[in-house]
Amino acid sequence: MCADHARLALLTGVLWLSEGDAARAATQLNAVKPPKKLEAFHGWYLGEAQAWSGARAAAIKTLTKAKLKAPATLSRRIEVRVAELQLDLGQAAKARPVLEAVASETPTPEALLSRAYARLATNAKPEAQKDLRTLLLRFPTHPHAAEAMRLLSFDGTPAFTFEEQLMRSQALIAQGAPTEALSQLQAATPGEGKDQQASQAKVALLRGQALLALGKEAEAFTELDLAAARGKSATAAEAMMIKARRLMRVQKHGDARALMLALDAKYPDNGNAPEAAYLGAWLSLTDGKYEQAVTDFEGFDVRHPTSKKRDEGRWFRAWAFFRLGRFDEARDSLRALLQDFPKSSLAAQASYWSTRMAQLGTLKQTTTKVTRDDGGQVDSVRASADGGVPINVVQEYRELSRAFAGTLYGVLANERLRELNQPASRVFTEAPRGLTVTPPASLSLALELSRCGLLKDAADEVNRVVGAVGTPEDALVMGHALHTVSEFGAAHGLAARWLWGQVYTAKKPEALALMYPRAYQQTVEASAAQVGLDPFLAWAIMRRESGFRPEVVSSADARGLMQIIPPTAKAIALELKTTTPAPDDLYAPEINVRFGTWYLSALIDRMGHPALCAASYNAGPSAVSKWMAQRGLLPLDEWIEEIPYKETRGYVKQVLADYVIYQQLYGGAEVSPRIVLTLPSPKTSGVAF
Repeated sequence: MCADHARLALLTGVLWLSEGDAARAATQLNAVKPPKKLEAFHGWYLGEAQAWSGARAAAIKTLTKAKLKAPATLSRRIEVRVAELQLDLGQAAKARPVLEAVASETPTPEALLSRAYARLATNAKPEAQKDLRTLLLRFPTHPHAAEAMRLLSFDGTPAFTFEEQLMRSQALIAQGAPTEALSQLQAATPGEGKDQQASQAKVALLRGQALLALGKEAEAFTELDLAAARGKSATAAEAMMIKARRLMRVQKHGDARALMLALDAKYPDNGNAPEAAYLGAWLSLTDGKYEQAVTDFEGFDVRHPTSKKRDEGRWFRAWAFFRLGRFDEARDSLRALLQDFPKSSLAAQASYWSTRMAQLGTLKQTTTKVTRDDGGQVDSVRASADGGVPINVVQEYRELSRAFAGTLYGVLANERLRELNQPASRVFTEAPRGLTVTPPASLSLALELSRCGLLKDAADEVNRVVGAVGTPEDALVMGHALHTVSEFGAAHGLAARWLWGQVYTAKKPEALALMYPRAYQQTVEASAAQVGLDPFLAWAIMRRESGFRPEVVSSADARGLMQIIPPTAKAIALELKTTTPAPDDLYAPEINVRFGTWYLSALIDRMGHPALCAASYNAGPSAVSKWMAQRGLLPLDEWIEEIPYKETRGYVKQVLADYVIYQQLYGGAEVSPRIVLTLPSPKTSGVAF
């Protein structure tokens, strides 16, 4: 029997199991010999198929045999599964030691319930009740909660203390069950005495949160006001903050800012106070009240010297100065940021804008009216082409392009040099190149799993191997070995962890190939060519979306290399006049890339600029069209800084930088590629999903 036949037989059995046909999976897996090196995995899936089809004793025997050849990552899974099956067969004493350890290490609902069963069956009733109560308090919406309640109810309905009722209500709200939380709070009765009012305030705080989740804003505000008036400092400040954030969300910025400033003044030592002061200042900036924003951020900086957002406060203060046309003060503020917070993540943008403001401060200024979100207008300051430029500005831009080569600000610095009729820097002078390496023996199991189509198991094994890497030299060799088996995501992760200096300081071609790989090159280039898309943009999006890992799934159910969600895949399939892929098919690189490149092409066609395309990929084309209608006259660098969503702002910066870097590394250009600093008007029609 050929190796491919054995691999296909194993994969077929696994697919039957994933479809819920355990009996057919067991028959399939029983009928073939396991592929070499995969005996343990064959035994694992056969044991699972036997267990789910009711043959628990046979499953234990199969799994116990499989454990003898299992790697560490699989051995633990087998051990736990055997214990669960022993418990099902009434062998609680055998199962309990393993289940005790598992629930202590990772107290999931499943682990807690299994341990409770084992404890009940071995006469450890108090310990079992503790597990069941923990499950009910931490995971009240989990399906196992009903079973936990049933087991406790043998001794009558479980009585929760007042604090436990609050804890359970809070968990219900966090897990998307606000109606159930209100019912729980209805039963929450605080004790009598001097703390009764404080306890009532805690109930009001949670009622307010639940009502907000249900969209009952007026009722929620009444409860939150009650909590703020009657609660102790922690409860009151939390209530004020929750109400202020909701006011922000519904665009009542004046009311939100007033409440945040009141919180900061009344409870300056509360953990919410620094955030309230920061957001109050940010609202002034957002509403175009730049003088007020300068004052607010100065006050925030003084009152909260231990806040982790002081560097952001300095940045926004400088931006307010910039909007006022006070470039020298803006530059001073940015220099102070860089001096006081040299390791800040804002160092690149602070350095760029410090130089940009120095440039603007030397040139003749003109202003353009730009419409804000609320319909008002602000002045956007521009510099005309006449006037001299100090030599230090050119020098600073050159240093920026080298020091921040992996960021948007290095790219922008090059564009500003061109604008000043200065030659741009080519930061990466050598094209990436691979190392000729033989995959080490430690990767052999992962390779076999990948060949068999067991991608999740392969990824787990790769992560185990990668976790053992301990030096940059080892990371470089292992990264290129991973490339030989198409494990681009793991190789990129190694580069990001170990090879930063070799990429951006030494600019080693072998390290660049790992940090900026042409992952799944044939698939990407073929799919991009079909829709007329620059493949470098696809790789830039892929790098940000998944880190080149095809098995990735997000909390929003976005899947695969380019993070396509099933509803979007359905809409794209209609446009392509093809069959809608099953959700799990989106993990397949050839399907995911085909759909992702089509969508990118449609966005480029509508938006006309890679920055707008990236913003649309993250936030949706409708939001970007709105931002363009409001601020489309701004130059690219200013427009990006004004994106209202922090996540989208960071996303656009990285994708745009990666896009230019990919062009420079693989496009064959002798100079750094261009990025247009003026934005086009998007089309009014086109892809809208």
